[in-house]
Amino acid sequence: MKKIVSLLAALTLLLSCLGAVSFAEGAKYSVETTKDGWIKVVNEGGATLGYSPDSGVTLLEVDGYAFKDLNKNGELDVYEDWRLDATERARDLAGQMDDYSKLMYLMLHPSLGGIEADGSAATIGQVPATALYDKGLRSALNGSVGRFPAKALATYNNVTQAYVEALDWGIPFGFSSNPNTLGYARSLAMASTFDIDFVFNIYKEQAKYYRAIGVSTLLGPQLDLTSEPRWNRTRDTFGEDPALSAAMANAAISALQSTWDENGNDLGWGEDSVATTVKHWPGDGSGESGRESHAASGKYTVYPGDGFETILIPFVKGAFNLTSSTGIASGIMTSYSIAYSDDEKYGALVASPYSEFKIQLARSYNPDAMMVSDWGSLTSKGYGIDTESVSVGQRFAMMILTDMDQVGGETEADFDMAWAYLVEKLGEENALARLQKSAYRITLPMFRVGLFDNPYTDTAKAIKIENSAEAAALKAKSQTAGIIMAKNANDVIHEAEETAEKKTVYIPMMWNDGVGATPMDNSEPHWYLPVDLAETNKTYNVITDTIAEPSGTDKDGKPAYTEADIIRAAAEEIATADMAIIFTGGPKNAGSEGKGYGHDNNTDEYFPISLQYGEYVADSDVVREASISGDTIIETVNDLYAEINIAKKENRGYYDEEARITNRSDLDAILYAAENAPDDAPVIVAINAIRPTIVSEFEEKVDAILFGWSVDNARFIDIITGQVEPTALLPLQIPADMETVEAQLEDVPRDMTVHTDAEGNAYDFGFGLNWSGVIKDTRTETYKVDVLTGLE
Repeated sequence: MKKIVSLLAALTLLLSCLGAVSFAEGAKYSVETTKDGWIKVVNEGGATLGYSPDSGVTLLEVDGYAFKDLNKNGELDVYEDWRLDATERARDLAGQMDDYSKLMYLMLHPSLGGIEADGSAATIGQVPATALYDKGLRSALNGSVGRFPAKALATYNNVTQAYVEALDWGIPFGFSSNPNTLGYARSLAMASTFDIDFVFNIYKEQAKYYRAIGVSTLLGPQLDLTSEPRWNRTRDTFGEDPALSAAMANAAISALQSTWDENGNDLGWGEDSVATTVKHWPGDGSGESGRESHAASGKYTVYPGDGFETILIPFVKGAFNLTSSTGIASGIMTSYSIAYSDDEKYGALVASPYSEFKIQLARSYNPDAMMVSDWGSLTSKGYGIDTESVSVGQRFAMMILTDMDQVGGETEADFDMAWAYLVEKLGEENALARLQKSAYRITLPMFRVGLFDNPYTDTAKAIKIENSAEAAALKAKSQTAGIIMAKNANDVIHEAEETAEKKTVYIPMMWNDGVGATPMDNSEPHWYLPVDLAETNKTYNVITDTIAEPSGTDKDGKPAYTEADIIRAAAEEIATADMAIIFTGGPKNAGSEGKGYGHDNNTDEYFPISLQYGEYVADSDVVREASISGDTIIETVNDLYAEINIAKKENRGYYDEEARITNRSDLDAILYAAENAPDDAPVIVAINAIRPTIVSEFEEKVDAILFGWSVDNARFIDIITGQVEPTALLPLQIPADMETVEAQLEDVPRDMTVHTDAEGNAYDFGFGLNWSGVIKDTRTETYKVDVLTGLE
């Protein structure tokens, strides 16, 4: 029996508006108005519902239980019935949607623009977000996570849910977030712990915060296997070992997707669950010569070691084979790159979302995954597609035909053209069915995490989690736990002494050329002290350098700092120090993700990406004279009678070219400190890097070396002062020199000659020191074994 709420139930709602918790006679649910203004309905032994009193949604009562009438038809539709399986509900809703424009708006996943400080409104692109919500948009990346307070984020979620609940089928809004926005360690630092349980707990805590602020999807974890050491996105991965990466993926996704009770029991999908979208399928870490696919110069991944299957392991054996009850990652984000082979062994030479080979391979493992393209794949990064002759609408349709579900970063895609193209290829009935199939896969995670039942958030709860002392401590611990001690001559780093006097330490200033990993990270070139001086002076008496007057000019002719504008502390002053600590981010190559490392956009010349600070010319016997990958170039040749067009492959090689390092002064700082520090003053180098660093240029001259991966520099001091014993292990190899980097194969993990230091320790995968020496425990026994290469 289906009926609108009875008069008594209506009275219940009225009482709830007065703040009372009330029960209708014979009803198996209670109703109350929350402090945030939305109506909360708790079914006995069933789903908790949430809806806005202003959205037009009413309750349906069936068998004593309450259900939301989302489409406002007075009937309990299958998709409104919380007692049914998520797959059944998603199929029912998708089958009701017959407007191709609304279906296609559901297939867009743009970035949310600025949110008002009070969480009352936001923009997408240049328009109010609600203008796109009216058209059917129901997904957006919330880039304000980690930058805005929890109250504003939770408030905006509630404002949005109330707005979209009043529209069409009452489809809730799915907010997503990128990883690494909450202050926890980066993925590579977490992998350095080799501690699956610890990483699991970190992601479980992250899930609680995400759901508290209204984020129901994580665009991660990033599962690219970093088998190529020069790749600049290494810090956001779980490293280069397939088995460790798969185990970390399993832990992270299990923690995020399942809801866990206080006793650690897996409750499956629930109120704390966050759907995951693993990336970047099928793996983007084997770009030729370490170049990055955000730029066309890095659009090709290569497989000289026939390691395509190895690169799939974190996805197939990790994300798609969970040991927890949700079973499999709910979503997949594709890479930008083209998997290169001369014979098209890995499919047509097109970017991943256009590649039938790649998408159908993903579907063979994860048929119901919500598949979304990385941002800009439809427009600026549609590699391999002739964008001059193929319209945006046609490109959108091409992605749909490969079996993609969403396009990342776009607010429009010429739906009329896309629909006409689909109808031409499939016929109208099949074209509609194809769009409905994506609607099913897009809404399925929303049903699983409970958004259709209750998409609202409790702002007080969000604030409490944000300000939790336990969470703050876990964030700090996650960073410290990921710092590797690689060298510790004469035990200069040891357990803290209770009566230790405050020491004097020399910390040199470092140079920043102003070019960030992304345009958002750009700044003016400047010198900076890599620690907070006031905080560090609580532990040490800090000696540092002086910045001179700027000697350069910027593009507008205004004074600008250069790498020469530093006055190092005098040798006599450094001679009074008890130790020297040099913080470096590792060698920085010219360029950025968007502009292209290893490529000069002005001259179209390629040059090597280097992992050392000093001069490097790529002229050894192991350097490729011709690249594996390259575009097809048509050259016109004149013979005696006619012009002949000849197709040839572009050479992206860089033999005999020099690397372009923008922070060679970091090496100068290390050597200057080592030269001027007293003989009894330890010199410690803290490398806070995004990828491996060659240390042979300075290792013999320093006493200790620590590796961290984009952690807070203050956490290195926790290790150096002996407050925390280092326990982390290298999640990748530290190469001996650039020759071994050039000789290794982009798709083969752990295939380099590693650095061996003056203490006789080899900086190989799984190596690390604690206060007692080289670490050997169950972690090294488990993972420091032969490399896993197959999917069997």
